[in-house]
Amino acid sequence: MVEYKLIANFVIIGSQFQRMIATFIIEGGMIRCLHIAFALLIPLLLSACASKMPEKKVLDAAVKAAAPTPFEQLTFKAEARTVFEDRGKFIMLEGSKCMQRDNGAEPVIITQWLEMPGYVDNGTVVLNGWDLRYLKQDREVNSLRAEISRSKLVKNTGSTFLVFEAQGKLDDQNRNDAFEFCVFFTAFGYRAAEVDAVVDEDNAGIEATMLQDEKQGAVATLESSGHKGMVRRYDALAIIPRGFGFEFANRFECEWRWLPCKWNDRVDYPLLQMAYNLTQTSATPNQSGNPNWATQTIFKDNGIRTHRIKTRAALIHGRSIKVRGDFLALNPRNGKADTCRKSVDGVVRTQTFQIDELPYDYAIPMLTGWDLTNECEQQRLQRAGIWIHDIRLDPHSHRLEYKVSSILRDQDGAPSFNSAHRVTVLGLNHQSSSAQQRPPRFQLKIRD
Repeated sequence: MVEYKLIANFVIIGSQFQRMIATFIIEGGMIRCLHIAFALLIPLLLSACASKMPEKKVLDAAVKAAAPTPFEQLTFKAEARTVFEDRGKFIMLEGSKCMQRDNGAEPVIITQWLEMPGYVDNGTVVLNGWDLRYLKQDREVNSLRAEISRSKLVKNTGSTFLVFEAQGKLDDQNRNDAFEFCVFFTAFGYRAAEVDAVVDEDNAGIEATMLQDEKQGAVATLESSGHKGMVRRYDALAIIPRGFGFEFANRFECEWRWLPCKWNDRVDYPLLQMAYNLTQTSATPNQSGNPNWATQTIFKDNGIRTHRIKTRAALIHGRSIKVRGDFLALNPRNGKADTCRKSVDGVVRTQTFQIDELPYDYAIPMLTGWDLTNECEQQRLQRAGIWIHDIRLDPHSHRLEYKVSSILRDQDGAPSFNSAHRVTVLGLNHQSSSAQQRPPRFQLKIRD
């Protein structure tokens, strides 16, 4: 396998005058960087660090500035909040990043790096939410995607970094509308001597794709599995969500436009419902050490259309792994509802959840399922998203608290939408923890 290396030198100027160098190795990338002249690189990074460009919330149509390249993004450290740290053993962080494109021909690519404590020798990142929106007006949809496409923990002398790449896409039939993609992530790292857990398929994850024919129904099921012998028989395992992608299949759709219609044109439709649900077959592998999991999805307008689906996931397994699952049933909606609240606006909806008496030393919430549905019938799309944020972990009372926000709306925001979600708690215990002996007692509290 050809290995492409993207080498980034980070220079941080401050009271400590530290110079940190991180190497992010991408296998199978589109850009091949063979040699980067050190003398030319340092002035570039110094000028970039001296004046960080502020993020633009509204794209200026008159000045369509090129989005920063992944390499240029690596000159800035990701903005992340430390949720919890047990010094010398474990750390968890959360953050988000938004970026815009002036058209839908190419995805938004967000490259981030997080500085981790020196004791961290294992770690990864979870896709814990996404937010996509057209910047000018609502549109019908051809494809919609949000994923963490690559991740790698990099250790250099005196420095440890978690580097990852996220991609998002939203387009209609013509792919000429500006859009914004926001990724929400939760990262965690730990010392292997304290926590018996190994992250597998962390670099690019395990991808599954399928074509769901309209005759097969609205609910698609993708079955995935790891490599044979990947997991030890006495290990427990958890599946880490890394992303999804939907795209309506090409077909004949003749609309009024300058170019003539073709039999295999891109098509777009209004949206009624889209949903995603990642479930593990078991927290333990089968006899051959082969982990298995399944993902169910819905992507539809008032009817059922042939569409393509892509999912991505990573694995973590070991004796320290514990999993607290949840339940989400995907029920496809058909056509117009009998009753709906047309006077209720579609705005961002936030709920607070609290789980008490978790029998784990550390707990990470993972967004493994969601269902976003327009309340009345199909609508053109202006904005859609769901994300976890404001995570709080109290290890003394074994309490985990987090918020979930969601949105689905057209341009005027009326009628409203319905939202449901599923959160799987990834538990990590010390290798000799007494917490493994505590009986699991769960109390879930919800506050609007």
